[in-house]
This record gives sequence, C-alpha cells and structure tokens, in this order.
Amino acid sequence: MKWKPVDLPFLERIAGSGQSYLLPSTSWPPWATQSTQFRRILIYCPDAANPVPSTETTAAVIGRFLTERYDVKDLPKPFNYDFYLLVESTSGGAYQSAPIRAEVPAHHSSAPSTWFDGYGPPPV
Repeated sequence: MKWKPVDLPFLERIAGSGQSYLLPSTSWPPWATQSTQFRRILIYCPDAANPVPSTETTAAVIGRFLTERYDVKDLPKPFNYDFYLLVESTSGGAYQSAPIRAEVPAHHSSAPSTWFDGYGPPPV
C-alpha cells in the first residue's frame, strides 16, 4: 500500500481521544477539497489503550477517515463510502493510506449513511 504524507493540524488535539468527529470542509485534506464529489468526512481517533489493528501497516494507526462521496456514474447507488487509515511515523509525521472500500457501511448505497449523524466538529 502506498502512503501519502498529510498535514492535518487538528490531529494533534484529537489523537488518542477515542472520539469521532465530523470534519468541516475547511479541515479536509486537499484531495477531498479539490473534488466536487465528497460530501462528508468523519474522523475517528482510537484511544491509545485500544488501538485499531491493521494488516496494512505495522505503524500505529492514530486515526481513520470515513468518506462519503456522491458519484452519479454509480446510480442507482451513487453514495460511495471508503476508509483511509492515518498513521504516525517514528519521526512524528502523519501519513494516510489509499482508500479502502468500506463494507459497513456498504461501499455503494442508494441513500446517505446514518453513520455521520450526530457528530460535531473537533475541538478548536
């Protein structure tokens, strides 16, 4: 898997929190803000005592994005869901994985997922 460096200044404040947040579009990574298809991004930062296991890396997973993308080419199920792992290198840099097709919620759906409901933005 190819890993890309990411600059997410808010990540320091929420890493290890065990919380999920709905990211405002102003906090999205550039690949999402440069697309008209992304609708919502949820970030989950596992509690340090309960890490997210991964077969994709040996690095510590410090977060996970769940993205909602709308693609008319996929009608009648235009809502697309993917996960992206966020890891921290030993030198302190943050990296994200390539998209990983979600199974739950389903990768393709005819309606928006309720997974994003009820979450607020990360603390300032």
